Amino acid sequence: MSVPDGQSAAERPARLSVVETSRPAADRARRALSARAGELSDLEPFTVDVHRRDHVTTVQPRGELDLATVDTLRSALDTAIAETLHAAQNGTETGARLVLDLRGLSFIDSNGLHLLVALDERAHRDGFQLSLLAPAPPMDTAIRVCRLDQVLPFVAPDALERDGVSTA
Repeated sequence: MSVPDGQSAAERPARLSVVETSRPAADRARRALSARAGELSDLEPFTVDVHRRDHVTTVQPRGELDLATVDTLRSALDTAIAETLHAAQNGTETGARLVLDLRGLSFIDSNGLHLLVALDERAHRDGFQLSLLAPAPPMDTAIRVCRLDQVLPFVAPDALERDGVSTA
């Protein structure tokens, strides 16, 4: 902040801007927020389906993956990984493979992106094969902007089907 020569900051007049909101505008804003809350309550709930077929476990989240739902997916993944690794270690299956099918997501935030990175690190550490199916555009925007599609093991559905993994 600059003060003109010969004038101290204490001598400068203070400025205060006041914005007055009329009651009708405030009521319209309140109704708009209420309508938005009604729209949000109509969204489908977040769900996670887990399927095991042969040596592959497929985890399919549906809905919005964000701060409120990331722990639900994390818990389902923890259980699926434990069962997959247990089956591989007991010799009942050859290799441990997990497919995370993100095509049912309608939104993914930074919490979901962090989960994907941590899951990839866990796959390397614990020794299971991870394949990710990206959500459809525009839901994949956050993944592409962060360039996670270049560093995480995203695959096309037809590549999995060639390997004998059902993606239906």
